[in-house]
Amino acid sequence: MTRSVYSAAVRPPRIFLPLRLLRASLLTATLTASLAHAQATHEWNTFPPTSAPAASAPVKSAPAASDKQPAAQPPPEPVVVSTQERFEPGGEPHSPSTLRNAWTDPKNLRHTSSAVGGVGLLRVAGADLGARGLLRFAATGEYFNNAHFPVRDAENTRTSGTFSLSYVPLDFLELFAAYTVSANTNSRSSPNLIQALGDVTLGARGSRQWARGFWAGIDLRAMSFSGVGNQDVGRYAFGFAPRVLATYDARALNPKLPLRAHGNLGLILDGTGELVTSTRLNAAEEYALNVNRFNRLGLGLGVEAPLPAVTPFLEFTLAYPLGVGSEGLVAPNGELVSAASAAYKTLNLGARITALRDVTFTVGAELGLSRTVGLGVPATPPFNLFFGASYTVDLLSRGGGTRIVETVRERPSDTPAVPPTGQVSGVVLDTQTRKPIAGVLVTVPGAGLPPVATDPQTGRFLTHPLPAGPVRIAVQKEGYKLVEHDVRLTAGQTSTVELTLEAVARPATFTFSTTAKKKPVAATLRLKGAKDQELTTSESATAPTKREVPAGRYVVDVTAPGFLAQTRDVQVSEGATLELSFELEPEPKKKLVTVKEDKIEILQQVHFGSGKAVILADSYPLLAQVVDAIVRNDIKRVRIEGHTDNQGNPERNLQLSKDRAQAVAAHLIKAGIDASRLEVEGYGDARPIAPNLTPRGRELNRRVEFVILER
Repeated sequence: MTRSVYSAAVRPPRIFLPLRLLRASLLTATLTASLAHAQATHEWNTFPPTSAPAASAPVKSAPAASDKQPAAQPPPEPVVVSTQERFEPGGEPHSPSTLRNAWTDPKNLRHTSSAVGGVGLLRVAGADLGARGLLRFAATGEYFNNAHFPVRDAENTRTSGTFSLSYVPLDFLELFAAYTVSANTNSRSSPNLIQALGDVTLGARGSRQWARGFWAGIDLRAMSFSGVGNQDVGRYAFGFAPRVLATYDARALNPKLPLRAHGNLGLILDGTGELVTSTRLNAAEEYALNVNRFNRLGLGLGVEAPLPAVTPFLEFTLAYPLGVGSEGLVAPNGELVSAASAAYKTLNLGARITALRDVTFTVGAELGLSRTVGLGVPATPPFNLFFGASYTVDLLSRGGGTRIVETVRERPSDTPAVPPTGQVSGVVLDTQTRKPIAGVLVTVPGAGLPPVATDPQTGRFLTHPLPAGPVRIAVQKEGYKLVEHDVRLTAGQTSTVELTLEAVARPATFTFSTTAKKKPVAATLRLKGAKDQELTTSESATAPTKREVPAGRYVVDVTAPGFLAQTRDVQVSEGATLELSFELEPEPKKKLVTVKEDKIEILQQVHFGSGKAVILADSYPLLAQVVDAIVRNDIKRVRIEGHTDNQGNPERNLQLSKDRAQAVAAHLIKAGIDASRLEVEGYGDARPIAPNLTPRGRELNRRVEFVILER
């Protein structure tokens, strides 16, 4: 409007006007300019605002003849809509936390050191070396214990630790080193405790990316093995291990498939056989000293899945001895075994925890696939637990120094836009206790958003902004059943929900061992309780048999050909482990117990102390056969009846008969029979089966009988 007013000023004609008319024109122009200046926008006003009273009304002037078009307004100032952060190539943080990433986020991948140095899984090396300039420190511990390794009845315990570091000075080169210490105790080795200190590995790895998602290269390792123990050993032995490596990342084929595969193939030229020359080692000593008398062909295959917070992996390793003759290897018992059956083979299952920045934890188990032992090749342990941690340092000082912040701006619109998203707010409670549950993960399946967790105190949560319309949210926590809930979101609003989680009953674990004279025996076990089950044990078992069952009360019956049956009544709680060991007794050549239709007949009396309710030891085998009869015939209820002769006070005889029947019941309960299956009754001298006139008749009347009430 200001421009319009000034442009509307008309130059007067070059003639003289009356003084009064001239004065009026000047006054009108001045007043018009002042009003226009007062009504101009603040962008044009260079004076501070006045403090006029609020009641004053603005004065409007009539529009000039030249103000037929509206005045042009200056464009409004843009407002910030959002900001975005990005990193220039090479400036990204090298090992960020992966806790809240999406399932298919490429940043879930973290390169860490293997157990012997160099990028990889546990035993399998990787050909993808990661970013240049990273220095990795790692420590890996191992533990193994077994009661029958490497031969039966040989108790073996082994612990070891490996400290390693690696550095990638160039994009295609990695240098690494490792230092290993170990201690092994075995009841069959001499000495029992053998320690190894100072095994050193130095290596270099060259690799490059040959195609999208595919890396390949070579790995060269030099190894030195220190002398160990008092086995007349030399000071050092040396080894060399060249191998080729390959890594393929399946995300190059499909970004939604977070899977990486690794493969290794090479030779292990091992000089540890030269550590011991004058003494012949047994299998336990060879394992403790890790003495290999043959070079080996090494094969390693591995697969990993980089996921948020954790990267599970699976490995297979093989070390096949070379140069073994056609006759094979000699087993500890003198038999000949093939090299293939004695070769070192393992299956490794583990996971790397990547939730923390720069720090990675590794846990898992190594399962031995070879059970045959051949001298000259160290035995393969049936299992080996490992745990480790690594830390990554960036020597090139990256980690966000070249971050760029981009601002997206937008000019405001006269019509306010309706937010196209909404949110879900809620609380998660325990179904039974109605108390808030902390740490519950709330996700939106298929949305590609990271999960949110419930508050530790209130159990409340608030989701990320979600598209308006129907939305399904999933809530889950370890130890509870998964729950999904459908919500319809309204744009610009927050929907409130209350969700409850039902706790999952944790199974209990039984471990069974059946032995005779401390040696394993093949037996059948029947479990009756919360869930009836049947399982068998093997006479070649080297460890107890495990079985998961619902928590509760169980009756465990054990039967084995040629042995007396046994039973136990046990109670096991949720998540608990209960060890049950059964030492079985051989069946006697002469059976003293038979089962009739309604009675368990015994061919020999239960002997008690004279005038007492104390069972003599010579009757224990007889009562063991009674337990066997009850278990094998699945007898539900039995009444134990006590009888005496007519000598002495009748009331005392009646009480003595009850006490003796109760003593027999207590013995059977101690042997494992459930007390609810037994009844006790005493009859004194009221039911003789022979005249009490002779010593033989009185002996027959002093008896215990077993009556079957329910089968």
